[in-house]
Amino acid sequence: MRAQMTETSTMPLPGFELGFTPGQPDPVAAAREWLLADARGGFAMGTAGGTPTRRYHALLIAALTPPVRRFAMLSAIDEHLHVPNGGSCCLDHDGHLTRFRFADNPEPSPPPTLAGFTKGVGTCTWDHTIPTQLGTVRVRKTLTLGDRADACRIDYDIETAIHSPEPDRPITLTLRPLLAMRDFHELNHTLTLDQFGFEPIREPAVEGVRVTRHGLDAALHLRGVHLQAHQETAIWHAVRYDHETLRGQSDREDLLCPVSFSVVLEPRATTSVSIECSLTTSAPELHDAQQRRSSRVQSSIDHALASAGNPSDQHIRDTIAKLACAADDFVVDRVMRGTTSSSIIAGYPWFSDWGRDAMIALPGLLLTTGRHEEALHCLRTFAEARQHGLIPNRFDDFDGPAHFNTVDAPLWFIHACQQWSLAADKPLEPALIDACDDIIDAYTRGTINKIALDPHDGLIRCGDAKTQLTWMDALRDGVAFTPRHGKPIEINALWINALRARCAMGSISDDRRDDLLHNADHAQRTILSAMTAGSHGGLVDCLTPVSAVRSFSWQRSDECRPNQLFAVSLPGVQLPSNIAQQVVRAAQSQLLTPVGIRTLSPDHPLYIPHYTGTMFERDRAYHNGTVWPWLMGAYCEAKLRTDSSPASRQHAADALLTLASMMDHDSIGSLFEIYDAEPGPDGKHAPQGCPAQAWSISETLRMLVRVSRTLD
Repeated sequence: MRAQMTETSTMPLPGFELGFTPGQPDPVAAAREWLLADARGGFAMGTAGGTPTRRYHALLIAALTPPVRRFAMLSAIDEHLHVPNGGSCCLDHDGHLTRFRFADNPEPSPPPTLAGFTKGVGTCTWDHTIPTQLGTVRVRKTLTLGDRADACRIDYDIETAIHSPEPDRPITLTLRPLLAMRDFHELNHTLTLDQFGFEPIREPAVEGVRVTRHGLDAALHLRGVHLQAHQETAIWHAVRYDHETLRGQSDREDLLCPVSFSVVLEPRATTSVSIECSLTTSAPELHDAQQRRSSRVQSSIDHALASAGNPSDQHIRDTIAKLACAADDFVVDRVMRGTTSSSIIAGYPWFSDWGRDAMIALPGLLLTTGRHEEALHCLRTFAEARQHGLIPNRFDDFDGPAHFNTVDAPLWFIHACQQWSLAADKPLEPALIDACDDIIDAYTRGTINKIALDPHDGLIRCGDAKTQLTWMDALRDGVAFTPRHGKPIEINALWINALRARCAMGSISDDRRDDLLHNADHAQRTILSAMTAGSHGGLVDCLTPVSAVRSFSWQRSDECRPNQLFAVSLPGVQLPSNIAQQVVRAAQSQLLTPVGIRTLSPDHPLYIPHYTGTMFERDRAYHNGTVWPWLMGAYCEAKLRTDSSPASRQHAADALLTLASMMDHDSIGSLFEIYDAEPGPDGKHAPQGCPAQAWSISETLRMLVRVSRTLD
């Protein structure tokens, strides 16, 4: 039993710490990934050990047209601590604090000097301890990513306990910035680093260089603070990224070192130096940006805790705080026609803002955290971009035209509009009401992608064998791995929900309300007559059209998939309790795992237990068993709708807390996109896909806050 607090108490901002034993750092922990986001679509990303293992690992990736046109600017910094002869390191250490993998070298172990890693809000810190024959040197490296600043700063605090090295052989720290300055999806191949320009920077206590690249409409300014700059240009050849190797992608590139910085370290003293990296001609004030970010995150945490009833259980409070902190990473600016609005990045590192993901994630990321104004701007962003009665499936990575290959995103948009109105306790503005009406009318009369209402049974049909319009959308080399054209269950659950949600929004005539409610009832009756008694007693996943010479029919699929959960979890769908309970039982017995919900039951011939192999093989597994954490939200919602007993509430809370605990074990401070359907030899489901996914965080946060209100 958990008592509820009656007053809000502000919690300190959460952090994630990894401790290492100098000389024997844990390679598994050192390989864990972290993410910092800049609220513009840009980010920094890497590993706790410091070794870059993806093309997307960099200290500064900037969005030139927020939140897209993202370019990896500063990839890494090679840090070399030189202790003169007679003071060699007592560890097996070559003086480099960051290790790199090269094409012709074995995988590097973490630096033996690594003593700890900490991820905070907007910052990452690495602590190194270097014992030498002359004394101990401690180096603290802190990366701060600017908030809406297109900049980062790397601070070094070096504490030397060395007694007195010879004056003519000082202890020195040399820092070599390594630049990519490329589209973040691409790689610098051999002989592509020949079109750069360099201009020295000389400011009070600052030396550095301004770097340009032909064809790139942004310059990078590197400033060494209390460092001596050495204008030398070098190319680091064939840096290799192991994650790319595993994914069957190009895995190596060349990086440019345009300048090196050095500092002589005083004995028995602490020396502080910095490298500032920005796209602006003057160094931005990152302290103010960091204060702005911290205040925003603190407000989100406080609101989420208040929404949860201020639970006294410290574990729940800490988990909500971590989730609310992670939620901030996905909320970004979007510049459209010269105006800045808000959007939601689907996942890092490679996704942009997707309509489906944004609308599903919006309640958890923005409404649960009290960011109602940004949620409203996000709804406007997608409403203004709609065509053919559809909001975009996704915006283009290169600021090109939006893509509209979706059937569910517009229906999730209507759901998000209703949830905003309820959370903000305000009526929906006329422009958004019009967008909802436009979507419903387009589906009713028919629109692109063969999306249309079937007047005979009241269900929405969509697509064909060559299109992938639902969230199970893997398509590669012309192969649709989960063909769900026809009448998918969640699309029609969303349709029923949208019709009833629109009736509840106001600004509607009696005749239109009657028509919409009639259509909702018609569709629901068809689900009960044509889509019950499916695999394992749940609902049929999809009705697929089958044409013969003289006949036409709708074939019931034989898969047990999680999409049926939305027919129970969505508030506008009202299935009989016995049917709803059968859906939950099927999902619980066949699909539930500690890290999310499987996309296919293990007894089906198409089931794939592990997400491995080439990209073709991975795409085939993507929705054929692979576990998705975000589906835990729909599962727990459905569980509570069918059984509100204390045992059911505790079951949901435990499931959500177990999932959220992966923030402490897999991705540092976030949740992965997917997991293997089956555990590996270590007994754990292996994390896969994006290390930070919006709807994984949002749905876990949304439902944990809701469940916490019911625990007493």
